[in-house]
Amino acid sequence: MNDGLKRRDFLKVLGTSGAGASLLGCSTEKVEKLIPYVTAPEEITPGVATWYSTSCGECEAGCGMWVRTLEGRVVKVEGNPNDPVSQGALCSRGHSSVQGLYNPDRFSGPMMRENGELKAISWETAEKMLADHIQTANEYYFIKGSTGPSLTDLIDDFASSTGGKIVNYSPLDHDPLKEASRIAFGREVVPWYDLESARFVLSFGADFLEGYVSPLRDSRGFSKMHSVGKDGSKGRFVFAAPRLSLTGQNADEWLPIAPGSEGLVALALANVISAGTGDAGPYQEIVDAYSPEDVAAEAGVSAENIRRVASYLVESGPSLVLGPGIEGQHRNSTAVNLAVAILNVVAGNVGKTVDYSSPQVGPSSGPRGYGLMQAAIEDMNTGQVPLVLVHASNPAYALPSASGFKEAFSEVSFRVSFASAMDETAAMADLILPDRHFLESWGDSSWRSGRSSLQQPAMRPVPHFDSKQIGDVLLSVGQEVGAEGEAPSFYEWLRSRWQSKTAADGILEFENFWREALKTGVASSESGFETAIETLRQTDRALVFDVPEFDGEGDVHLMVYPSAR
Repeated sequence: MNDGLKRRDFLKVLGTSGAGASLLGCSTEKVEKLIPYVTAPEEITPGVATWYSTSCGECEAGCGMWVRTLEGRVVKVEGNPNDPVSQGALCSRGHSSVQGLYNPDRFSGPMMRENGELKAISWETAEKMLADHIQTANEYYFIKGSTGPSLTDLIDDFASSTGGKIVNYSPLDHDPLKEASRIAFGREVVPWYDLESARFVLSFGADFLEGYVSPLRDSRGFSKMHSVGKDGSKGRFVFAAPRLSLTGQNADEWLPIAPGSEGLVALALANVISAGTGDAGPYQEIVDAYSPEDVAAEAGVSAENIRRVASYLVESGPSLVLGPGIEGQHRNSTAVNLAVAILNVVAGNVGKTVDYSSPQVGPSSGPRGYGLMQAAIEDMNTGQVPLVLVHASNPAYALPSASGFKEAFSEVSFRVSFASAMDETAAMADLILPDRHFLESWGDSSWRSGRSSLQQPAMRPVPHFDSKQIGDVLLSVGQEVGAEGEAPSFYEWLRSRWQSKTAADGILEFENFWREALKTGVASSESGFETAIETLRQTDRALVFDVPEFDGEGDVHLMVYPSAR
């Protein structure tokens, strides 16, 4: 706990309790009386829990969440059984989100750097300072991580009207997979994977039981796929990757292939399945060049094993192939994911267990990827960038030292962070505008085309932390710099956006829809999806499918992987 928040103040944040009473009983200093509710808020009955539906903000999956509150304070979170993703369950990150809400190291309010030290200032002063710097800057960068659709639209509108260039960056994003989907099918999405319906699953390293797109949903689907059915049969799972992850430990077979060889093995499998058929479309010539015998030595797996796995893909009924995941990203990651897409087409999985028409993660808003971040770093290095805003991202920590981000960021004239607690990027900022925790905020999320959920505050902002939702900050600053047509608050912005959306969908009674959505946590409930059979398109860029060249000397490879454990 930092020096800015003393133990007595922290107990006040959590509310007076039996533990707090016993602490005060040890001393007569500053005796405080316990005063019960005289006129309790209408929705609160002392001693009786109140539940709210919201959407989890820990990752882009946006699982539905039920929040338990006592006397107006969040005490527990659970999965929302109405939500098609969580179905009443939450992952470890979702359950631990309450710790972030009451984190004693959250900023107590906006901070400004003066003579090298951060000092507290008012929100009025902070917003005026940001507005002044935006007005004097012809162009600036807005670096952001994953945000909900409504907040994303607001940030896009704010940046476009004030000269901002948005750089989307998250170290755990799926940019290579999205780019491969765009090349293959013209859809920049993360496709929907139906593990439950598959009878054979091959993963090239995707750790879907711990940290892929939605480990909660994937764990449930894998459990059903891998369980013994009524007919006595069960699905089969092969894990082909250099590292035996948590997901790999649950496989029926592990093929320890060489790092970076995932694309070679995928093309060799497609070579066996598509022999003489031309099912690989415009990529058939490439597939024909990678026979099992040609790739066996470099991939570290025998040609016999490659042909055996290829037979599983064809003979086991509905099958599914997953790419390398986040830990397998390297210089040729886009090509590897494209090879996996080709293999799914050749194996007949697209339109059955792989769906690009109703994806689980839709197209990104604006350009993204490391290339854009690298261009921003080069621009900042010139010393000519007057302003950079950073929200929901910590590039000073996430980017490797070799990227030069810290050195380039220090060359920016004025740096602004929206971090709620101190991190490596905020430590370099000149102005800190602490954002609210998602359990204190309004917002929304979308997990599949046509399916969305609302995020509502489950409690008033935690005392002692004078935070402000970034949406309200941008709207206030937008009015300061003369932007037109802005809503008075982000809540109004959110309602207005959903009112337009529901009107377009033919829903006339918006207030009834809004109340029901806040009650159930599900903002739209179209039934079923029509899966489309996709056709491979010719690539529009040069790609290399071979094993990438790794930096450094020696035969040992360092594999960095995300884990919630």
